[in-house]
Amino acid sequence: MGVERPSKLRPVGAPKTHPTAAAWRARAMALIKRAWELLCQLCRTRLRERLLPKLRGAFQGPGSLHLSAPTILSAMIFGALLVDLFTHAPWPIIVGAVVLSALVLRQLYLIWFQRLPVFGGEVSARQIIFLWCILLILAGLSRGYNLLALAMSVDHGGLALQAMGYAVPLAAGPLLVSLFMSAQAGMLTALGFGLLASLLWPGSMALFVYYLITGVVAAHYVRSGHTRMSLIGAAAWSALSGALALAAMALVQGWLFSAAFMAALAAALLGSLLAGILAAGMAPLAESAFGFISAPCLMELASLDHPLLQELMLQAPGTYHHSLVVGSLVEAAAKEIGANSLLAKVAALYHDLGKLRKCDYFVENQGVAPNRHEKLAPTMSALILISHVKEGVEAARRHRLGQPIIDIIGQHHGTRLIHYFYNKALECSRETGREEPNIESFRYPGPRPQTREAGLVMLADTVEAASRSLDNPTPARIQGLVQSQINKVFAEGQLDECELTLKDLHKIAKVFNKILNGIFHHRVEYPNTDNNGPKKQNDSCDRQSTKPGGDRPDDLGIADQTNLRRLGVG
Repeated sequence: MGVERPSKLRPVGAPKTHPTAAAWRARAMALIKRAWELLCQLCRTRLRERLLPKLRGAFQGPGSLHLSAPTILSAMIFGALLVDLFTHAPWPIIVGAVVLSALVLRQLYLIWFQRLPVFGGEVSARQIIFLWCILLILAGLSRGYNLLALAMSVDHGGLALQAMGYAVPLAAGPLLVSLFMSAQAGMLTALGFGLLASLLWPGSMALFVYYLITGVVAAHYVRSGHTRMSLIGAAAWSALSGALALAAMALVQGWLFSAAFMAALAAALLGSLLAGILAAGMAPLAESAFGFISAPCLMELASLDHPLLQELMLQAPGTYHHSLVVGSLVEAAAKEIGANSLLAKVAALYHDLGKLRKCDYFVENQGVAPNRHEKLAPTMSALILISHVKEGVEAARRHRLGQPIIDIIGQHHGTRLIHYFYNKALECSRETGREEPNIESFRYPGPRPQTREAGLVMLADTVEAASRSLDNPTPARIQGLVQSQINKVFAEGQLDECELTLKDLHKIAKVFNKILNGIFHHRVEYPNTDNNGPKKQNDSCDRQSTKPGGDRPDDLGIADQTNLRRLGVG
């Protein structure tokens, strides 16, 4: 009587497979395969209807190719179908290749086709030092993770070494660079940092693709937030994109439903969360050490409850109101031309901070008081006006407003000439027969605006100040004034060192016209009537009786008592 042998023997040391887990895995693979077959069938049926006409119409002239994003995606799916037809590759590899290609192409699109400057202008020494510091910190973290993984691999095999690479919070670098410089700078940082960090780990190509995708997504989404929590939100989007990329790579390589994939997925999610926390913790340190300013910090400075703005409102109300109007002008214009509207608005609010020291010497704060410059020499008056720029820069440094705002305060007058006091000094010298004054003594020291935001503040400051001199501000007069003032600034060469174009100036003029027409709008005259009939044309409801004791409560008339009762008084 023989012993019946099993048809299949499990090798010694092979992992046991639970029958229920194997059944669920087979069912999931079957569902995915069925979904892929349906997608292939849908693409084949619509290939003749949509894709081919788009590809024919893409070539609209000799040497010109115009492809939209849906057309490119359709072409990618069509290419995957061709691979499936001619090479008979396994369907998981094709699905993973399509998803991974779409993710990589999306990141390259974000890098090369954004309209933001790469480093927000010329790269300064502090930006280079900041990049080196971020690189050293992340390289040290990556090396530490690598040593920890090597130590853990002794007990847990290669699983720990493979998964630990995805736990490195490398997206913190692109998050910080994008927050303080520009989105494109953060994306290029993701490209460089990802290439260097992936060399420390086995399977470096897969890790490089993962680092690139998570870093680019984090750098892109952090620019849309204006709060400290935007770093965590960008890290969440980065974690989602990284998980999708990891699943696509696991699908291509055939380890999607394995323990290694689950470990790598958990490590990737943990690493993205740590990247957001690390970036949120390092952002205030970078602001303090390198003089950077982030969108959350700008939002705090834009609050009208800020102590500096409160002091400006109480001591120099005319300058405060002027700054508010300039802030409205530059914010709208910056949005129109694609500049940093938040930075431009905050810089406009603080651009005349230096007037606090001698606020009575500026016409907007004098009110009905006599002009103090009438008793001063023109050179002294010009010196007082010029000094407010230097004093504003010093005050901004004392209160740590950030280097971008300090730069705009120092540049918002450029090297312009104070024509009024120069002409007055010229007339005095001709009357007295003295030597003509030095023109450089009546010129602001500069420098000229170096950024588009600084140029916007200069234009808005000039236009708003000039608009106060209009006697009858009709729309035609406002338009002529805005155009003449912008042309004057442009002709003086004050905008030669910033990136404002003629197209930008045309858009800026349109925005300024719209806002100033809203400020100087006409109102319908209110009817001056009371309970006793219509008032005289020149009568005012603010006039009070001149009779003795006429302002006492006992002398109020019956109509006044009725009005007080309606207001809930008495």
